[in-house]
Amino acid sequence: MAVRTTRSFAWDVLLRTTRFFYLLWGGMLFVSMAATNRVRPPAFLWQWPKVAQFITTPWGRGLLLGIAVVMALAALLEIWELVDRLLVRFLNEHERDRR
Repeated sequence: MAVRTTRSFAWDVLLRTTRFFYLLWGGMLFVSMAATNRVRPPAFLWQWPKVAQFITTPWGRGLLLGIAVVMALAALLEIWELVDRLLVRFLNEHERDRR
């Protein structure tokens, strides 16, 4: 059985914040690329021409848009968990201070 270690509160908040901004930025980038038809496959992808051509078709743009929506939903869940963690931490401290 794996030993589970807990992270400190500050480290956990930092990681969740970084993950939120990464997911949000990636989702916004993919949406803007798909919506404005600026999808350009990188040079290494042209080694497989069928894959590179698929990415530039409307179906490929739709797939990219779908990935962007999933990233945006993941960012929403991540910020939800981050705010929940912050509220639980600070409200518990507030309850301890009242007693």
